[in-house]
Parts: sequence; C-alpha cells; structure tokens
Amino acid sequence: MDPTLDLQARRLFLSAALTTHVLQRIGGRTVPASGARDLLVLARNLDAERVERAHHLSFEPSYPGVTAGVETTSSGLRLLLACRALDRDGAALGVVFTTLIPSRLPQVSVAPSATPIPQEWRQPSKSS
Repeated sequence: MDPTLDLQARRLFLSAALTTHVLQRIGGRTVPASGARDLLVLARNLDAERVERAHHLSFEPSYPGVTAGVETTSSGLRLLLACRALDRDGAALGVVFTTLIPSRLPQVSVAPSATPIPQEWRQPSKSS
C-alpha cells in the first residue's frame, strides 16, 4: 500500500475511534444549554487511556489536549482542543482536533503531523 494512503487511512481510523470514545464519554450530543464551564468539564473528562492501550498510541499532551479556551462564535460557544498522536514507535501520526459545541455531536479530526498547535494554548482550566 502507498505509505501516504496508509497514513491517511490510519488518521481516518483514529478519528473514528476517538469520535466513538468521545460520544461514549459524554453520552451523545452536548447539552444545548452548556456554558463555558460545562464544556471545560466535559473536556477534562475525555481522557483516552483505553484508546491509547487498544491502539498502541500515545498523545502529547494527554488527550484531549490543549486549547485557547471556550470561544464565542456567531452561533454560540465552541471549545477546540488539540494534541499530537504518536504510534507505538514514537512516530507522529497527526494532530488530533476535538471540537465541542453545545447541542451538537462532538467532532474529532486528525490533521497531518506538521500541523502546528499554537504554543499559547493550555490544558483546559480547572478554575474556569
């Protein structure tokens, strides 16, 4: 198989596995009336140790990663998180982006490993 296609297939698989994981952890859609604090609490409870073990991966920083914080958009609130996914040999698979938006299903995508994560992003705050 073409190595580029193999890597893309692995990213798609990881995206699907993490989407399933997040759906199970939060019980489906986020609550429509979720505020900023609610989204941060959800994010802090998304650890993916089971996914790491099952698929021989690691995440740096720990899944779901770092964020700029809850953002206000024209349609409401959004929390975007990012972390790097590495295979069992430490080779980069990609950058995992997880998006939580009230009343929507969570979205997880895996971008190429060269995708930057802003240095100023931090772990979801426990005090927010």
